Amino acid sequence: MRRGLWVRFGLAVAAMAIAPATAVPQDDPKKAEAKEAYEKVVRAYLTSDWGELAKAQKEAARRTAHMTPSQRGDLLYVRKTAPEYRPAWWRACKSTVKTNIRARIWGRMVQACYVPAESPGVSTQINGQRVIVQVSWNPSMVESPTPEKGQLAEDHGLTKGDIGEVVVWRQMGFSYFCASVPGGSLLRLFRQNQLLYQHLAWFVANLTSMSHCSPKARRAAMLVHGSTLQSTGTAEAYTRACRAISSLFVATVLADPSKWPSVNLPYVAPETEIEKNTGVYLYMRVDPSWTLAEDKAWRETLRSFFKANGDRAWRGRGKLVLPNKMVFMLMEPDDREHQKKRDAWVKQQLEKASK
Repeated sequence: MRRGLWVRFGLAVAAMAIAPATAVPQDDPKKAEAKEAYEKVVRAYLTSDWGELAKAQKEAARRTAHMTPSQRGDLLYVRKTAPEYRPAWWRACKSTVKTNIRARIWGRMVQACYVPAESPGVSTQINGQRVIVQVSWNPSMVESPTPEKGQLAEDHGLTKGDIGEVVVWRQMGFSYFCASVPGGSLLRLFRQNQLLYQHLAWFVANLTSMSHCSPKARRAAMLVHGSTLQSTGTAEAYTRACRAISSLFVATVLADPSKWPSVNLPYVAPETEIEKNTGVYLYMRVDPSWTLAEDKAWRETLRSFFKANGDRAWRGRGKLVLPNKMVFMLMEPDDREHQKKRDAWVKQQLEKASK
């Protein structure tokens, strides 16, 4: 019986092999061309190749009639968001002299005093009743085509310009924080609780960077944050800011891993610091095939998180509420009990995903 079954299967395969070619439906050539044009736009957008994107968009515009509604929706999304990554003030980021930059961040106009320097930096001082912020970065990093070193950077095709973009938006985010908190409250915070001030400012700065960066630089920011969380020599306020955003990513991905095909999960939960180490694992193993849907979802998650927490964090002494309704406190001593609950949740979600 088993042999007869295989014989019949073999005859069926042979019949399929000699069937006329016309039995196989052919794709519509115009739809195939439209799909190729669509994919060029998406590829240029995800790699932040603005010159190629402009050409691809012109070509795709002639073929939208043969695209699916989903593809047309993606093209509209790209057309809307791409200009936000290179606003008019971006040219000033390469200035080699002290420059005042006016930028719209989180819907608010922000004035930043930029001073070119060898390394990134932020200096804050009080002038009467005002807190004055001066930000710095190396202008040679901005849009530099020089490849970034390291295997992960090579896998994602990252350049020093991508890292420079992360830095620029981060420093501008620091300026946003100082502009967004009412003057009297900011002065009291600055004078009376420097540690909380630093934690809040770096959280807003890093959240601004991750959200406002272009798609390729956003992946660079994820790798930078992952590396920071593995380091022992980074300032606590900056590390806790990276940790908060990592917790957001972990909570978002583990809520429904099927929506994140480019994010690899660990087979088992880490033995120690479960949430933190899971975050590092996810960041450092994001596949270079990261999709437009994933980038869009992560960007929108970041923006929703800011809307819910960004301008309220200073009132709640660094209290943040994650999408899974769990709490993250920016100040580590305030977070210890919350951390235990989040670790338990992450372990439970990983076990569920492994099944």
